[in-house]
Amino acid sequence: MNRPRHGQRTAVSRAEKPPVLAQVAPRYLAGGGDPRWVTAPLQKAFRWQSAHIPLSPVVRLTRRDRQAELLLSPDPDDHWWTLHHTGSSTEKAWTMRFGARTPAEIVAAATDALTTGPADSMADPMQVLEHAGWKHSVRDHQISSPDGFVTVSQHPVGAMNIEVTAHDGPWASEPTARPAWRAYFSDHTPPHLTAAVLAGMVSTEPLLRDEKAMVPFLRYSVRIAPERVPAHQAEYALWDRVDRLAAHRTGTPLPPQPPGGSLPRRTR
Repeated sequence: MNRPRHGQRTAVSRAEKPPVLAQVAPRYLAGGGDPRWVTAPLQKAFRWQSAHIPLSPVVRLTRRDRQAELLLSPDPDDHWWTLHHTGSSTEKAWTMRFGARTPAEIVAAATDALTTGPADSMADPMQVLEHAGWKHSVRDHQISSPDGFVTVSQHPVGAMNIEVTAHDGPWASEPTARPAWRAYFSDHTPPHLTAAVLAGMVSTEPLLRDEKAMVPFLRYSVRIAPERVPAHQAEYALWDRVDRLAAHRTGTPLPPQPPGGSLPRRTR
């Protein structure tokens, strides 16, 4: 019997290692992540209807009353995520747009706040940033993150812009800021949705990402914990999230989430 060479045994053993994910912070520089974190709860828990667009990468989900719509359009020159409300007799129309590299978990903060209803939140969403230690820039209507990578601008009429940058490389004595993603919230965007997004940005909880798939210039500006997490745990967390949001909609209680993440109850 021919025995495999030492190099061949090493290659096989490496190939058999289960995939792992890195814990990345700050979360606003973690990259897009899994879009199902946004779309799966809307479809599975809240029964938003999917519009079939043959031979197209575009995803369009519409709430059953047809007043709210989520559009995922993979266009590198425009916003990828658009959350739009047509307005009603008691609410004016509004729109939220997010760039391609906006972490899905941050976009999901907006869709969660929309679907689960208004919660107790600050009247001025910018207070979320102030309480997290973010500082006003020279202009009073701008607040920047402590690391200087994020600038949030609020217009007097209520609209908001978010600009996120990252360093373009570790080798320059003075690295150049490179655009990572942008977001825009129109006038009349409900304050609790804006506050939810900002809270998702300032959270210190890391996000799970495939380090090898991250855009290189983002990797230069983030902190990656030495401990890795098995990739299947992210899948369990996704479906546990769907179940919990579905339970919120129906009022069905679920057992408390165990410390350290979701239990591996099943796969889908």
